Amino acid sequence: MIAFASVVRCLLVLFCLALVSTVAPAAAADLDIGYIPNPAPGEQPALLLTPSRALTRLDVVIDAGDLHVEFHKEALPGGQQQRFAWARDTQVTSASAHVLAVFEDGYVSELTVPVEYSYAEPLSVSLDHASADVAARTLTVQTTAAVERADIVAYGAHKAELDRRTVDLSQGPGDVVIPWVGDPQDVVLLDVTLHGGNAWAGFTYSPWFLDIPHEDVLFDTDRAEIDSTEEYKLRHTLQQLDAVIDKYGTVVPVKLYIAGCTDTVGDAAHNRDLSKQRARAIAAWLRAHGYALPIFYHGFGEGLLAVKTGDGVDNAQNRRALYMVGANPPPAGSGVPSVRWNEL
Repeated sequence: MIAFASVVRCLLVLFCLALVSTVAPAAAADLDIGYIPNPAPGEQPALLLTPSRALTRLDVVIDAGDLHVEFHKEALPGGQQQRFAWARDTQVTSASAHVLAVFEDGYVSELTVPVEYSYAEPLSVSLDHASADVAARTLTVQTTAAVERADIVAYGAHKAELDRRTVDLSQGPGDVVIPWVGDPQDVVLLDVTLHGGNAWAGFTYSPWFLDIPHEDVLFDTDRAEIDSTEEYKLRHTLQQLDAVIDKYGTVVPVKLYIAGCTDTVGDAAHNRDLSKQRARAIAAWLRAHGYALPIFYHGFGEGLLAVKTGDGVDNAQNRRALYMVGANPPPAGSGVPSVRWNEL
């Protein structure tokens, strides 16, 4: 379901800024210069130099705030990156680097490089407590750093692209509320890329779920066994599930959720247990007859009435089961409470 990445470091290649020739100018490709714009926690800022060929001498002078550091190296091979790091000070986020490189063939390159960097925390996303609100058309995730904007792509059945937008967020760290694009009835998968500073983090999430229309299996009083005369109803459900898998199975990992419900006759605790047994019986029948994808079940007892009644009311509409499919449990706004589902 979840597919997710985070970039917190990169190298920016600069080519011979403020080049001053002292003997003979070196070509831009002779000395590649880069630096780390977002030092990781505990990491020092650094200048990165890679000569294209051998050097007899390399001098680097770093001025960062009140800090002045000088480096001197001799007899360096070509093609090997040299790192020049200085003390980490979160109050200083810029430096000036003066470089003098003398090549074995006589070329000399002298240049000054401005370095800009920040100590922003790496951006990553946690989906452990991600939640989708159908009515509000939002997805809430948690991030480790501030998020400025999000690129969102919405996919539908057979992974057809429904919509693509960039939205400003200015949220985080902590909970970040992301609007999803496209019609909620059609959106199967959201592909989201969050941007903050020079970092980004990507993930996918599916707010999609479907109610499977069906004819309810009738059980004997206080029993959870499926009578053979009721099996034709489940065979029809299997056909519907096959159609769902064909349409959505290549887009998201399809999961089936079965919710057992009762009327208000009898003890509430007993009804919860009975509804759980019946939901499990339906799940087991589907598994035994060819449904191979993940199945989850839960007994809601009197807690999910189709028709609100008082206690002790015999109502056939409340003796039912719900069949729902989705990549995640039914989200907020679906009418089904958030519970810990049992996997068959």
